[in-house]
Amino acid sequence: MSNILYIGYFFLGVSSSLIILNNGIRFFERFFLDNPNNRSLHLKPVPSAGGISFIIPILIYDLIFSYFNNFEGSISLSFLCIPLIFISFLDDLIKVSPKYRYLLQLLTSFLILGFSKINLFLFGPILNILIFIFLIIFITAIINFTNFMDGSDGLVAGCMFIFFLIINYKLNSNISIIILLGSLATFIFWNWSPAKIFMGDIGSTFLGVYFIANILQFNNINEIIGLLLIASPFFGDALITVFRRFLKRQNLFKAHRQHLYQRLYLGKLSKQQVAIIYILQSFVIGVVYVKLNFIYEIGTIFVSLFIMYLLEIKYAVSFEEAINKKLI
Repeated sequence: MSNILYIGYFFLGVSSSLIILNNGIRFFERFFLDNPNNRSLHLKPVPSAGGISFIIPILIYDLIFSYFNNFEGSISLSFLCIPLIFISFLDDLIKVSPKYRYLLQLLTSFLILGFSKINLFLFGPILNILIFIFLIIFITAIINFTNFMDGSDGLVAGCMFIFFLIINYKLNSNISIIILLGSLATFIFWNWSPAKIFMGDIGSTFLGVYFIANILQFNNINEIIGLLLIASPFFGDALITVFRRFLKRQNLFKAHRQHLYQRLYLGKLSKQQVAIIYILQSFVIGVVYVKLNFIYEIGTIFVSLFIMYLLEIKYAVSFEEAINKKLI
């Protein structure tokens, strides 16, 4: 397929998302208005659930593609995400019990793993079961970590754009991902600080599960790990925060503002600066992995961690102060 067609699919995503956002903004304002609370990083109500603008284009394309192929061949990954899309949409609309959300996350994780290219039968029965359970928990962790990180304008959308850009390069251009990249480009424009719309749980959970679903289409474990590590600054923030809250015996399931990206904003940096820091670090790690190799990627990640440590010391409020820090 020519580069012109790839560009065409990208702008199909751009225009589709633009149409949805332009024509649906009043719908989002009426039914999905996010009013700020003491854990928010915004002061005024902002419409949410804008993730619909990049979910609908990819679902429609995958449906049309499957129809013209008589629904033969491999199932589209976006279809496997429908249970999670459904429960996340309801959660944005009316708020759903966490146990039902996690139940649908588990179901979606089973589907993703079932249609992955990982060989789950390499070892004995007991070890295979343990690996399967670990992978299911890991997938749900990626979903929730992505949701945790969706608290500052442009951060999740910008980082995910980089992740899918690298994945698309490794897959030698996947049309569904190209359409998603175009849709995300439009959404980033709307979501960049000061955000006109948030992606909501429907957007963040979809990006999390679609990210891991595409990575699990590779059958090379080194490739899978290498692609996951590109997101080290992003998921590392969530993982380290959970670990620190665990050590301090805080409720891990209670919403908070103790992620580094939140504390940097509560400190001395703007939302634009915070988003750019995470996006650039992910981009650099991704380029190093693609152009060099896994070893250089690991080295770059250590440099990234050191940079984040320095940023925390110089610009972020303390872990404890973040709880009660007032927005100005």
